[in-house]
Amino acid sequence: MYEALTAVCVPLHRIQAACDDSLRKAVVVPNVQYIILYVSKGLTMRSFIIVLLLGSFIGCLAPVTALSAESGWNEAGIRMGLQVGSRNSYFRQYEAFGVYGLPWDWRGSSGWGVTPQANTSLGVLDGGGETGFIGSVGTALVLNKQGSGFSTDFGINANFLDRRQFGSQDFGSILQFGAYLGINYCFNNNIKIGYRLQHISNGHIVYAEDTPNPGLDMHMFAISHVF
Repeated sequence: MYEALTAVCVPLHRIQAACDDSLRKAVVVPNVQYIILYVSKGLTMRSFIIVLLLGSFIGCLAPVTALSAESGWNEAGIRMGLQVGSRNSYFRQYEAFGVYGLPWDWRGSSGWGVTPQANTSLGVLDGGGETGFIGSVGTALVLNKQGSGFSTDFGINANFLDRRQFGSQDFGSILQFGAYLGINYCFNNNIKIGYRLQHISNGHIVYAEDTPNPGLDMHMFAISHVF
């Protein structure tokens, strides 16, 4: 039998704590000003990531109103990141990214809707006196309103490092799973700026429980061109 879940409401600016090793969690539900964490001591980071994957998959397959949309590469830009706080070393991230729009658009009569997208990035991670490669592939759901430049997005991705050790910081593996929550604004000239709060860690999903898993939380800032 699964133990009862306890709902805990925390401020949005503390969403990065949802992926720390010190917290066991099952489900993350976005609210206007808060993130509601359903916490169970019997559930691990592996369960958390699986729930996110299933939630994104169900969201893609079960729209209320589905419209066709043009698919293809629709955005390219650059992004830089600064670590949230610091543990053993202070990290910075620099990358180029591209976004591929998927052929669905689920939109209500109010103009608000959700669209899925795939994305990829190539860049460098700098910290601990060392600089290494970091790349990612992933998917996201974008919430926006027609005629408005503002949008929010939630995504999950797989990140690949060229080493597990940066100075004294041991990430435990070269494969790191990630999740992020972002806000963006697109100007009339198709220039887009964005911010996201991003977390990566191996989550002990495909690695033993004794594998180091410090994780890394980043403030990420982007500028891009929308095609």
